[in-house]
Amino acid sequence: MTLLDSQPPPPPRHIARYVIVAAVAVAAIAVAVVALWNYPEERAVTRFLTTVESGDYQTAYRLWQPSAGYTFDDFVKDWGPSGDYGKIREFEILDTVSTTSETVTVIVSINRQTPPLKLLVDRKTKGMAYSPY
Repeated sequence: MTLLDSQPPPPPRHIARYVIVAAVAVAAIAVAVVALWNYPEERAVTRFLTTVESGDYQTAYRLWQPSAGYTFDDFVKDWGPSGDYGKIREFEILDTVSTTSETVTVIVSINRQTPPLKLLVDRKTKGMAYSPY
């Protein structure tokens, strides 16, 4: 066997382990970023619904950040005890969908009623509105 016929030595095994660990770490970080991407909007909806659940409609109205045409009386008709969902006793965020670069649709189950409610949340202000979709 001559020098030109020889095979290169195999890479040390510890380097292969580092490559595998690095690949797993990058994948885990990517999954975490995707899973938490809409977390601030989910938190805004949770805060809003918890406030409505407690009966503090003035604060909930401010968190909703309504347009000028949506009065406090309209809000209480929608979210108060005589609203579509009645007194909110429980809620669960089911999913979030990035609707546009500026809004997120948060899908929430309220009092286990179907169909679930879809709320639009503004990424910058965290103001909410009913989703037209």
